[in-house]
This record gives sequence, structure tokens and C-alpha cells, in this order.
Amino acid sequence: CHHPDLTLVGGCGLCLVEIEGVQGLVTSCTTPAEEGMGVRTKTPRIDQMRHLAMELMLAGHPPDCTVCSQYLNCELQSVKQYLGASEELRVRRRSKPFAANTANPLFVHDPGRCILCGRCVRACHELRGVGVLTFMKKDKEAYIGTGSYSSLADAGCRFCGACVDVCPTGALRDKEELTRGKSRRAARVPCRYT
Repeated sequence: CHHPDLTLVGGCGLCLVEIEGVQGLVTSCTTPAEEGMGVRTKTPRIDQMRHLAMELMLAGHPPDCTVCSQYLNCELQSVKQYLGASEELRVRRRSKPFAANTANPLFVHDPGRCILCGRCVRACHELRGVGVLTFMKKDKEAYIGTGSYSSLADAGCRFCGACVDVCPTGALRDKEELTRGKSRRAARVPCRYT
């Protein structure tokens, strides 16, 4: 859930650490360092909790990495490899009842690949001040959408691409036909001269 341009929330559970004198694990990204603080970043308990957090994310994410357009350029894949997470999950995989939306003019919104890190929601609110994206729920499954259940255009989306820029999984990604053979900037910013 961490991104250098966004506020810290510590929601993903991947940055858990132990601090001497503090009961339980804390998120390192939201815990300010103090003089003399004793911090452990690698213990069996921390590893177990980080693996569980990763497995919970992977349980709702399709396992077909090699066919994804973000393959080898996916932060989730990188963190999974860094943690040494197995393909076999201890939690039950679930499929999300959401189809990819390709009707948007500049990017694809594929809720089935979303890990609910909230980066896109924070980018929409914090970086652009638009506030179109929010957490929603359908059939007991959380997803990112417009609070009004309307299309992005009808909800006031400016299609600035900030949500795409911060998405770690490809749940929000540029349309391939727009970026093929061009730099991302040239493809995504048609009004760059005005």
C-alpha cells in the first residue's frame, strides 16, 4: 500500500516489525523512529504474518501472472518473490465477480486484479483532489469504484491517469493500443501542449 507520493496507511501488513517494549507487531511505515528504538525486521513471527498478509492479497488475485500485461513489471509480483511466498496458499482462493471495464477512453479497470491497497483512491483524493474513486462492496466482495455507481466520466473523472500511475498490480492500466510504440507520456497526455 506504500507509495512515496501518498499518505501512509499501513493497511497491507507487509511492513510489520517488532519494537522492543511494544506489545504486538506494528507497521513500520506509520511508526516514527525514535532515538534508541530497538526494531526487529526479521523474526519467525514477522515472517509468518507477512506471508499471511501476502496470501490474503493473492487469494483474490488471479494466479495467471504470465499472461498479464504487467508481467515482470508488477510490484505485487516483486514483493511476492522478495518474501519467498509460495504458489500454494494456506487460504482459499476466491474469484471476484467483476469483469474488466475497457469502456474508459485511456485505461482498463480490471477489479479482478485489484488487491485493495487503496493507492488509486488516495491518488484520486490527495494528488488530484477529484475524489471520484472510493471503496465499495458488492455481494460481500470489496472493490474500487465510483461512490455513485456511475461511469468514471459521469462521476467527474478527469482521466488524468494518477490512479494508473500508482496501481501496483495492473488492475488499472493504460490501454495497450494507446501506448504501443509510443512513450507513455506521449500516449497518455493528448493535451500536453495546452
